[in-house]
Amino acid sequence: MTTRETSSLGKQIRLNRLFNASSGRSFIVPMDHSVAIGPLGPAGHTDAVVAELGGSGVNAVVLHKGRVRTVAPRRFTELALVVHLSASTDFAPDTTAKVLVGEVAEALRIGADAVSVHINVGSPTEARQLADLAHVAAECDRLGMPLLAMMYARGPAFEPSGTFAGQGGSTAVLSHLAAVATDLGADLVKLPWAGSVAAMREVVASSPLPVYVAGGEPKGSLADVAAFTSAVLDSGVAGLTFGRTVFAAPSPRAAARSIARLVHQPPTHLVAVESERPQWTA
Repeated sequence: MTTRETSSLGKQIRLNRLFNASSGRSFIVPMDHSVAIGPLGPAGHTDAVVAELGGSGVNAVVLHKGRVRTVAPRRFTELALVVHLSASTDFAPDTTAKVLVGEVAEALRIGADAVSVHINVGSPTEARQLADLAHVAAECDRLGMPLLAMMYARGPAFEPSGTFAGQGGSTAVLSHLAAVATDLGADLVKLPWAGSVAAMREVVASSPLPVYVAGGEPKGSLADVAAFTSAVLDSGVAGLTFGRTVFAAPSPRAAARSIARLVHQPPTHLVAVESERPQWTA
């Protein structure tokens, strides 16, 4: 077996860990927010939350490399680990300027099942961010590591006075973001919600990659979360991500389980492109 074949096999094995074997869907809880906004809780918060998520139906968590060290390794028996490689803080003059703060090889050494990179298309530093995405994708192919591209349209062009004001969540822009992730070598893409099932279906249909929808700001009541989750799943996505809705809940485990029951129930609506993606499911 050649090195390329071995890395491809390794990537497939790791990809399968991100998905539920029965539903073929994926539910990820990002907890990489602390670089941007500060501590999410007391010193043991991350370990405590990750402990609650094990066996809840969550498939993976997203953490920065240093934060992984604060979590007991046994927590990842039932959860896949995605190591986030890019960052910025809310103190920065330009909060859209994401920079790489980790390498794929580092993530591999600490046991990651995948890595993620946040890209802001439209940022003044877009050119560097795109180059970073391409660099990470090449390293992921070499080392057999799946890459989740978290794609957003943010920057002057999307501000109220910009050329594309109000279009950051449009079908055309979201499809373009998915195309960038595809063309530069990502394996999975995370996008904002398009606003409706029909619009998101159109985005999903345009993308050769499995699409995750970002949960965004907390939705309020569990009924609101359930309604949003159901709409997202009806659009034919491969998975979704909820961060603050889960880790900031009074009971992260209860919140995760209520969402996971919806994510992993037998799908009632499948778009055509999903049947062409068996290689991405367990």
